[in-house]
Amino acid sequence: MTIIAVASSDEEFATGAMHALVEGEFTAAHAEDGLQLLRVVFDRQPEVVIIDSEIAEVDAPRLIRLIRAASDAAILAVITSDDLERRVELLDAGADDIADRAAPASELVARVRAVLRRAARARTGTAVRGGIVETGELVIDLDRHTLTRNGERVELTRTEYRLLEALAARIGETAPYRYLLSLVWGDRYTDNLHQLRVYIGYLRKKLEDDRTHPRYILNERRSGYRLALLPSSTPARAGQRSGAERSGTPEG
Repeated sequence: MTIIAVASSDEEFATGAMHALVEGEFTAAHAEDGLQLLRVVFDRQPEVVIIDSEIAEVDAPRLIRLIRAASDAAILAVITSDDLERRVELLDAGADDIADRAAPASELVARVRAVLRRAARARTGTAVRGGIVETGELVIDLDRHTLTRNGERVELTRTEYRLLEALAARIGETAPYRYLLSLVWGDRYTDNLHQLRVYIGYLRKKLEDDRTHPRYILNERRSGYRLALLPSSTPARAGQRSGAERSGTPEG
């Protein structure tokens, strides 16, 4: 499950933020000050770090720079005022987004999902081997938005492809249900698990030899789905590229 670190010396704020994150199906780790946060980042490797700008021990801009130098985690800074200079200072230090401390916890969680989506798109855009993701007989061409299996084009609708792309962005890792729903359909649909299951079924029908014993799209019970990272057994990529170019982009 996705780990979110909450760094705040304010127990009330930290408790509220962590409760909202757990309700949003994240794993939350609390750090009471800047030094403890650095230990959490190294030990737990969170995907997002929420930093209270009034954190004790290490001032927030310096803390952000330290984390940015040592980790790929997205950073969400929380401030107590609309001080423009403070916002600019934190963003210049390396924060990915700024949240208002007075905003409801639901907005904080929504911002966490938003930075996760941006991080996923960044990982996808710089995928291994120049935009190509390979697993078993599958080749996902993220630049041309195509999928081939054993060198043959597999037709996907746009929604099916977006879901496959979201899984490919975390290939080998479990993608939480709500993460996938938010990334593919938007934050309003994060409770619509039935819709996700339906589209996972559509993908399995097109990708798997036996949908009852899937090789590629695996269900991590009560957690999410995972695109398995299997040894590649595909034909030469040059042929796949030319075939993809002839086929165009997916419809649906």
